[in-house]
Amino acid sequence: MVIYFRYMRSCSSMLHQSTKKIPKESYEVEFKQTAFYTGGKIHVTSDGSYLLTTCRNAVKVIDMDTGLVVSTIEEDDDPAVTCFCVTPDDESLVVASENRLLKLWDWKNNTVTRSWKSIHDGPILEMTIEQTSTLLASGSSDKSIKIWDIDRKYWTHNLKGHTGVITAVKFHPEGVWLLSAALDLHIRVWNLQNSECLACLEGHFSAITDILIDPLHTDVVISSGRDKVLLVWDIKQKEKLNTIPVYEAVESIIPLERCVNSEIGVKSKDDLHVVTAGSKGALRVWNCATRLCVHTQKLPESLTDAAADDSETALHSITQAFAVKSRNQICTSNHEHNIQFYSSETLHLEKQYIGNNEEIMDVQLFGSNEEYLALATNSVTVKVYSLADFDSDCLYGHTDLVTTLSVSTDGHLLLSGSKDNTAILWSLGENIHDMHKIYRATGHAQSVSSVCLTRLSCSAMLTGSVDNTLKLWKGPTDDLTDSPEQIYCTQTVLAHDRDINSIDMSPNDRLVLTGSRDKTAKIWRADDLSLVGILKGHTRGIWKAKFSPVDQCAITASADGTLKMFDISSFTCIKTFEGHESPVLNVCFVTRGMQFVSSDDDGLVRLWNIKDTELVKTFEGHSERCWALTVCKHTQNRMVSGCANATIVVWKDVTETNIIKNREIQEKSLLNQQELSNLMHEKRFHEALSLALTMEKPFHTLTIVKEILSEETEDVLLETVSKLDLTQIDVLLRFCVEWNTNSKTCHEAQLLLKRHYQRMSKLVQQTQFIDYTFQCMRLGEKTSPNSTA
Repeated sequence: MVIYFRYMRSCSSMLHQSTKKIPKESYEVEFKQTAFYTGGKIHVTSDGSYLLTTCRNAVKVIDMDTGLVVSTIEEDDDPAVTCFCVTPDDESLVVASENRLLKLWDWKNNTVTRSWKSIHDGPILEMTIEQTSTLLASGSSDKSIKIWDIDRKYWTHNLKGHTGVITAVKFHPEGVWLLSAALDLHIRVWNLQNSECLACLEGHFSAITDILIDPLHTDVVISSGRDKVLLVWDIKQKEKLNTIPVYEAVESIIPLERCVNSEIGVKSKDDLHVVTAGSKGALRVWNCATRLCVHTQKLPESLTDAAADDSETALHSITQAFAVKSRNQICTSNHEHNIQFYSSETLHLEKQYIGNNEEIMDVQLFGSNEEYLALATNSVTVKVYSLADFDSDCLYGHTDLVTTLSVSTDGHLLLSGSKDNTAILWSLGENIHDMHKIYRATGHAQSVSSVCLTRLSCSAMLTGSVDNTLKLWKGPTDDLTDSPEQIYCTQTVLAHDRDINSIDMSPNDRLVLTGSRDKTAKIWRADDLSLVGILKGHTRGIWKAKFSPVDQCAITASADGTLKMFDISSFTCIKTFEGHESPVLNVCFVTRGMQFVSSDDDGLVRLWNIKDTELVKTFEGHSERCWALTVCKHTQNRMVSGCANATIVVWKDVTETNIIKNREIQEKSLLNQQELSNLMHEKRFHEALSLALTMEKPFHTLTIVKEILSEETEDVLLETVSKLDLTQIDVLLRFCVEWNTNSKTCHEAQLLLKRHYQRMSKLVQQTQFIDYTFQCMRLGEKTSPNSTA
């Protein structure tokens, strides 16, 4: 016991002394975010807890509090989902696929309740369920509408009359009518009691997108279309009451509560006010009585320029919108697959989810505590996230794909470079929804492929381009935010023979490091961009080059599958790291410059020791090339990676946690060994055998068996074995297999195996006895006089 306590005291002391400097050994996935919305229907449950979205051949369920996918509704080899709807009681989900199959899901348990053929001749594009969760209406591209009884499992109506693809279906609150719209530009009112068409309303000149029934006066219906008007109808009188020009293609109409709300222009509770959502990307409030727009939502500053494009396919244009009453919000989705939640009272943005990032090119942590994440993806926008709940926003400003990002040391400035030949400097306000464009750097002849901000202060920024030039940008003071209109390019050099893929600043802001596809990295003076030295050795292009945060060296990651470390004073290669089997795309220093992590074309992330060039561990979290990689600079206990299939993985350092767990395991092992020794010394063999099997100690188990046989009888041993649980018996049998291969231990193994065989044989006999008893009972029934009578 003295040895044990000395050992534990030593371990505790070593852990305490080396906690801050201990090399990292392992990361594990903290959480992962993949694409969860690729266009199509979205739905929020009535209690506001979950968001359901269409994602290729599946329906994703997202927790509204965390923004993470909690469930995926799909079966193997399912075709793409064309439409889905949730019953009003939130118990069931109906999914329609391209193969014209309908599936009824218990989505909370992720099980299929029923599936059936839709009998439509084309894909189902629209579905709705009436309030009792009994009837389902499906509208198809075959121009027909079918009504299904979900409970009784058969279709009740087949409504034909439209001559175009169905674009909207809606049950009337009174339950006996169904309203439908199609590309034939007609709205039809159907009587479900006799399947007759009661009215055919004509007035639109382009596709009808939505139908709204006045909640107070159910005879009044409002329809929207891409002809940029709202039409008000009286369906009983079968006539048009009003035409409201809205000057944009409208996709959805949402009724507002009949109460005064001066903040959004509702001054009368008697008039019906509706919110329209469409191609301009802004929610607008209309008074249906006066036909006037009483309020227009104010767009974010970064979206102002993009809003000039009001085409139906503009990224910010809204594709659908609906009210979420339980959260007092309006939910919208747009062409870029972003889902927004606005306050119903103010129309201010409260939360946004980005449904699909496509290919992630770069990632950076920013904010005072690096609580936010910025992404450069296959998009013209910079996408920013809050890691706490995955609330997000998009920064509009570039006109072509964003390729690269850089963050200031304090985390409040973000620099983005794009294929539109420009770089934009952004400033963080109170949160990610309050980010402002400070300055746009123009001057490159081709795409900006790399950017970098100075380390010690926000005094300058650098940009590298596909035009092979390196530019230095400065302002009148040491702070770029003081006079953003006076930022200008002070130096331009033809830095490389091919694209500049990477720029990094030294920790003291005196040197600049560039990496290029011309297979070289170069070091420059930061004040005048004069060349200091050239780093050579790679056989293919360099994707990333970084200065060490503590030593006078730099590391480069290349498409030749290697990483090289260079001495920046002699410009010679001092170490080569081999282990990647594909091009190395990114590299970041960790553990105060003693280690680094790298990512490659296979989607693997590797952890390396610099001192001995040893590969510590390989982490598998991506299935495609991992372009983006960054590490939390303050604590270095978190790492974020992004790959070409839109997957973001946040890793956490579990080195210290694993050390503590291993120490606890060692503690428990030592205590168990001490207890086992005590039990054997006290000749308490029955308890010792159970503990030895629990610890999976074959030598100690064999010793105990021999001791029992030498001091007791075989019956005592067999009785002891019979008291073991199934797990312990399984371990004992595995030991017996090993002992049976050795002539010195086969006797004990044969004895135990014989006992086990006898026990199994007895169990088999007992099971046969039940069948024997049952057969005897049947024989008695056949010979009974009552049975023959």
